[in-house]
Amino acid sequence: MVSRRTHRRISAVAAAAILAGSQALAHSWYPAWCCSDHDCRELGGVRGETVTETEDGYRLWDGRLIRRENAKPSPDRHFHMCEEPTTRAIVCFFAPQGQS
Repeated sequence: MVSRRTHRRISAVAAAAILAGSQALAHSWYPAWCCSDHDCRELGGVRGETVTETEDGYRLWDGRLIRRENAKPSPDRHFHMCEEPTTRAIVCFFAPQGQS
C-alpha cells in the first residue's frame, strides 16, 4: 500500500511533468533560430500587447513597427513575437494569415 506522503510526491512529480510538457508544446512550432528557450510568446491584449495593422506593417503597443515583409505567417489566429530579452530586439514576428 502507498502512503499518503508517497502519493503526494508522485502527484507532484506528475503535475510537474505535465506542466513541463505543456511548455514544450507551446514552443514546439517556433523555428529554433527564433526561439532561444522561451523568448517567443503569443501577444495578449489582456497584457496590453496590442497590434495595429498599418499600411507599412504592424505597429506594436510600444510604438515599434514590424514591416509586412518581415512578418512570418502564424499557424494559429494570433500574433506571436520572439524577442531577445536583454535588448528587446525582435527576432521573429508572426501575424495571423489573412491579415493584410
